[in-house]
Amino acid sequence: MKSPFPVGVPLGNAQLPVPTVSVQPRPFNLDTALGRLFADFKAIAVGAEFELSLTNGGRAEVTTLPMSLHVVDWRVRTELDISSVPMRIESTGPFAAFRQVGITRLTHLTLPAVRLTYLLFPEAKGFITQPLAAEDMSVLVKLERKLVGKETLNNVACDKSLVTLVYPNGERRETQVWHSPTAGPHPVQIRFVFNDSTVTVRVRSVHNLVEQRTPEALKQQSALFELPQDFTQFADVGQMLQTVSARRAQRAR
Repeated sequence: MKSPFPVGVPLGNAQLPVPTVSVQPRPFNLDTALGRLFADFKAIAVGAEFELSLTNGGRAEVTTLPMSLHVVDWRVRTELDISSVPMRIESTGPFAAFRQVGITRLTHLTLPAVRLTYLLFPEAKGFITQPLAAEDMSVLVKLERKLVGKETLNNVACDKSLVTLVYPNGERRETQVWHSPTAGPHPVQIRFVFNDSTVTVRVRSVHNLVEQRTPEALKQQSALFELPQDFTQFADVGQMLQTVSARRAQRAR
């Protein structure tokens, strides 16, 4: 899930005696991070709340959306329900363009086995494809944990840890993770802090799918990571938006 979210940490590199060379920041892949943080579960379904806080002109703009997460054998599926985002032409933010053409759901599939990611738009019956870099394969990312304190979230006592994601290229990204000793081994809240934005994922429900490994259950789990046969591939998000907008205009005639 990286296309809709303008988050990331700038990186730089300089080597003397040549002049300083600026390196373009690598986009942050939320699915990779979540897949790694839930990697202790071979197969899991998570219901969550996604919150994006963007600082614009000194004022924080907060968007809160329902989210679902499936992690099965290192494959990751995330779904965002963006139907609550205002469908107004003057709206701003990372989801505004989708809502303006009637898109209410965004589904992202991360498939390490084929080194690809898919961003699906169910209302448009379409998808876009992007390569999955080795740096964004959850199985290659290491974790470093440090307990930094205790906090109470929704009347639940939690241990708060600073977790560092260490990528294959040496890149390090820090995240804050809350665990509740009484809730189970899964995180109850995860927060990524960037220069001008914060992404918080609050876990509302967890279902361990390992208990459902019958042939029929495995088939259903695999289907979560397959492209619908009637979906059309778009070159990029811009082409999808233009196509859906043209369809809406034609239906309105």
